[in-house]
Amino acid sequence: MPNQRDAIRSRVDDHHGVTAVSMGWIREHYEPEWGRLSAGRAAEISAWLENAEIKHLPSPLPPRETAMIRLYRPHSPVGAYINAARLEGVFEGRPEAAAEFLGMLADRLVDGSESWATT
Repeated sequence: MPNQRDAIRSRVDDHHGVTAVSMGWIREHYEPEWGRLSAGRAAEISAWLENAEIKHLPSPLPPRETAMIRLYRPHSPVGAYINAARLEGVFEGRPEAAAEFLGMLADRLVDGSESWATT
């Protein structure tokens, strides 16, 4: 039987490096024997995610099962844009580079706005 935590990795990877899930879903796949979440358990999940090269928003993780969170791979294409918006990773301390990078995305979105509206 595969490791239940592999479902967390797969969920992120199967969605191009970014997905949204509830904290209840994370708890169920991280440690289903836990009856409830707590701040300490959320911190444990956060440390595991970091080790698995998965970042999360919000940070710190909320200890409520109904809270929705975003998981993403910082080295994925989508992760690059999230890093730029948050001034993290290669964009840390480089707001001009982040603005230029995000500006290129905005240009592509505007230039392709008709195709975005029809999909």
